[in-house]
Amino acid sequence: MNKKITIVGGGYAGTMLAKALDGYADITLIEAREKWVHNVAMIRAMARPELLDEIVIPYKNLLKNGRVVRSRVTAIDGNIAMLGDGTPIDSDMIVIATGSTYAAPFKMQGEDSTHFLSKAKKVIVQIDKAQNIVIVGAGAVGSELAGELAFARPEKRITLISPDDSLFPSYPAKLGRMMQRQLGDLGVKLRLGERIKKLKRTDEPFIPSKNMIKLSDGFPIDADLVIPVIGSKPVTDLLQSLGGVIFDENGRACVDGWFRPTENPDLFAVGDIASTGDTMTIVGLTRQVNWLTKAIKANLRGKAMKDIRPYKPWSKPLILLPLGPDKGASALPFGVTGPLLTSAIKGKKLFIPRYQREFGWKS
Repeated sequence: MNKKITIVGGGYAGTMLAKALDGYADITLIEAREKWVHNVAMIRAMARPELLDEIVIPYKNLLKNGRVVRSRVTAIDGNIAMLGDGTPIDSDMIVIATGSTYAAPFKMQGEDSTHFLSKAKKVIVQIDKAQNIVIVGAGAVGSELAGELAFARPEKRITLISPDDSLFPSYPAKLGRMMQRQLGDLGVKLRLGERIKKLKRTDEPFIPSKNMIKLSDGFPIDADLVIPVIGSKPVTDLLQSLGGVIFDENGRACVDGWFRPTENPDLFAVGDIASTGDTMTIVGLTRQVNWLTKAIKANLRGKAMKDIRPYKPWSKPLILLPLGPDKGASALPFGVTGPLLTSAIKGKKLFIPRYQREFGWKS
């Protein structure tokens, strides 16, 4: 009889793991949303709204053997996951993969995809009407958004603001220089080492009063639309309800070399919620899921977890940063690379065909 594995959370990590283990174990994937959103492509969808029909995908065809339960896990007791309606889901292993939240409209905030798409389309209309667009936050999403808008809508005046004195300071300096040069080539104005004075505390785009903002040094900038893109926050409510979990300075759960956040040997945490040494990127979580898939398969064949070589994160932070389909830069294991490889790996298609195949769905 196949062992039972419950995976909590149907984002990138949860769906990848469920798909990889489907057929090797009795898989139950628990997710409150009825549709999956390819968040990576939501950035380009702000400039190319026709993509929305290709990147919001039903879960129904994801698994051939396992099941997807539309619900929310409210508690975990040993190897039992309790659903919101009180239904217990018993299993041999539980993997928590609840992911992270991000500013609207790049990630679904609630459970209703219709509401999410409605809000996304509202932002697209705001972008369409605006001439002067200010993006606050020059991390991956902010920089990519500036590049996508500048590429697809060259008539717009795009300003990208960051409190840091350089782009991507946690990565090799070459990456930041390449991104800065290409954003400049696209016509994006960079304001580094700056903040917006009296910024509204909001995760949603807004129209500033008098269509103007002031930087921390008092310099005024015309702005018909301000898009805050401040960064991801791990969703750790479920982990916080467990005893003995320690969290790092970024709010991610500390795990051992086998992704276990507590003394329960059958409870695992993976992806953005887990402090593994990887950055919160697709590149990082893909490495984690691949390792965990192999480890669980070995365990299912009878090998004890303690006898499996523990996980090792990437030796350096890696990231893929397209600026439209043809520009961008990436930090890869062999070093920093530019537009050609970035476009080939990610920028040209944004992995859209891959995920449509994995979910057994075509728009």
